[in-house]
Amino acid sequence: MTDHDAHEHDADEHDGHEHHHHAMSYEDALNELRSSATHYYEHQFDWKGHGPPEGFDGPRWFVPNEDWRVAARLDRDAPHTGEHVELATSTGKLRDMENAGQLVFEVGGQEHRLTAFLPRAMDAEPVLFVPFRDASSGVDTYGAGRYVDVPYDADEEWLDLDFNYAYNPSCAFSPAYDCPFPPAGNRLSISVTAGEKLPSGAKPAG
Repeated sequence: MTDHDAHEHDADEHDGHEHHHHAMSYEDALNELRSSATHYYEHQFDWKGHGPPEGFDGPRWFVPNEDWRVAARLDRDAPHTGEHVELATSTGKLRDMENAGQLVFEVGGQEHRLTAFLPRAMDAEPVLFVPFRDASSGVDTYGAGRYVDVPYDADEEWLDLDFNYAYNPSCAFSPAYDCPFPPAGNRLSISVTAGEKLPSGAKPAG
């Protein structure tokens, strides 16, 4: 199972909540997804022989904050857009991706950019894979970085980049997983105080 596969459960739950988005608040939908993720890591996650770290009591998150849900413009004219990319992973393998362009967004009046990727093999709705590190990495969040998935529409210039849905790679829980590292250009100077924190009992360094 790849790291991306490990989060298919979460992605399916996310899709399910979208259909009922009108019936519950943004925060309620997010918290319901987080409850599902907690259940998954406590009862269904494959630790691949490593076992939970001492003191582990499930995943942890920052408080939901819609300020971290930002409109991002997909810059398809950014350097290397459309090129084949091989992202290095935690096990020394390479993950085949396509550079989909750079997501351009503002936080605190400052412009930031993150390169977004499309998996080379897609068997579901296309979703941009955005691995990133920020100033919280190795402090409050997993040192090797986090991921956020962005719903992708090839005809749309503006996309919904929601860091409240940022999640840890599976190797934050078990080092046996093969997790792509964020490329050097995807390191934000700011602290993204949204999404998933370092799991309790886990080491901060990636």
